[in-house]
Amino acid sequence: MTSFPSRPLHPLSLSLAAALALAAGAPARAESPAVDTKRFPKLVRIFLLPEEEAVLKDLKDDKDRREFQKIFWARRDPTPGTPANEFEDNVRKVWKAADDLFSYPNQKGSETGCGQILALLGRPEEMLGSGDAVRTPTVNVLSKDGRETPPSGGPGRQFDNSAYLRDGAEREPETWVYRDRAGLPYSFTGAEVRIVLDSECKYAEDAGMLGQDLRRAAAAFVTRPDITYTRGSDGHLVPLAAAAASASAGPGARELLATPRTDFPLAVESKLLMRGPKGDAYVAGLVRTSAGAASGPAHLSLAAQASDAAGQAVASAARDMTARPEADGSVVGSWGLSLKPGHYKVSVAALLPEGKGSVSAIDVEVPDFSGAALVASPLVVYPDEPAAGGAASPSDPYAAMQLGSMRLHPRFGNVFAPADSLMVVATLYGAKVDPATGQPSLRSRFTILKGAKPVARGAEDVFTTTDAVASVGPIPLADYAPGSYVVRLDVTDTVTKQTLRQEASFEIRKP
Repeated sequence: MTSFPSRPLHPLSLSLAAALALAAGAPARAESPAVDTKRFPKLVRIFLLPEEEAVLKDLKDDKDRREFQKIFWARRDPTPGTPANEFEDNVRKVWKAADDLFSYPNQKGSETGCGQILALLGRPEEMLGSGDAVRTPTVNVLSKDGRETPPSGGPGRQFDNSAYLRDGAEREPETWVYRDRAGLPYSFTGAEVRIVLDSECKYAEDAGMLGQDLRRAAAAFVTRPDITYTRGSDGHLVPLAAAAASASAGPGARELLATPRTDFPLAVESKLLMRGPKGDAYVAGLVRTSAGAASGPAHLSLAAQASDAAGQAVASAARDMTARPEADGSVVGSWGLSLKPGHYKVSVAALLPEGKGSVSAIDVEVPDFSGAALVASPLVVYPDEPAAGGAASPSDPYAAMQLGSMRLHPRFGNVFAPADSLMVVATLYGAKVDPATGQPSLRSRFTILKGAKPVARGAEDVFTTTDAVASVGPIPLADYAPGSYVVRLDVTDTVTKQTLRQEASFEIRKP
């Protein structure tokens, strides 16, 4: 029997462990704090669509204004169903950077024209001073995906107000230059836009083509136009939860859940189950079909819905996706839902552009991750491959597998090739503190079995925290014979003597 290290040695394993650890160690938190209702319109004015601006101006009380903020962010969530709203997180980071860079004695930098443009378009590619010489920023600025973007080389100028405020001089007017780039969800008239910012960081917001370009860019970030600002019978805004539940899915996908049919084979799996940052659980999985597969990209509308033991729908999510066929000709997409502890039937619908559709369902048991008892999440099994970084596009087939800044590509059926390496991660919750030492004590060990026979075993890991992340990988599979295997995690709380076991099957198959 061979052995392997059971600590996260690989950068990808470390990244996933860190993402899971954030969820494991974070107590249930409240929703994103609402911005002061009087300040909010100033902060988001560059993102507000005309119809949103009209709704916001018509609101009469702060309760509705706070609900407006929740709906505003949800309409721009690039990965609906995942625990985080990357758009909101990134914009808040840019606001903070803008406050540091562009604030004036009586105005926050995030509210200035400089801060607004930075939040919408990111760092300019070029800056022109009054002498028309090309300049480049000399400080890092947060890009739209939340990563710091270093300035390009060449002569630079100060990209903030500090020198002007310190010396008592007036800020020099600047022109910020932006150009079309691959991957942007919008384009500029003439493939370029130049924004003139005066000495007070103001620009002509409605100036002809510039105003059109900025409005088009702002509209491109609305990924959930189906979530609307609807008023109830009492005249108040319908809360976000109800608005999202009633929102229409991709064309007909939600209706397909109501009247299921099977026009083509459709298979569904659960791949990820972890505690979310708001105290609930995040459940994500894959869906696979050979329908619509061709040499080029395949387009599917997906909708997922969870029903409780009484058959009542309690959560749903939907989106359109575009995916290239896998090596075997199948098309794989992902789904994700936030659920409270309990037993659910998760139904997933896939609808092709020509109208053919199918629905498949699986049972999902969501444990209580509150820490009242020792519990381990199901094992996350995935290949040792570079993980996609940045926020996923809503049309990305693996968008529901977004964890923090990384995106996993698990294999449907956990089928691997001998050339692959195996990564396995699980989160542990609820270890009890030893009164004698003041510390918890968890012990865990991974084992790989073929049939009932152990063929590889990892070293024992010891954790002294109430929540922990157990991980192993990469495990090269070249020395393992083709066939079916089980990877097992055994955990013991040495304080309470409680033990638990989690297992996941995988297969090694020659290409």
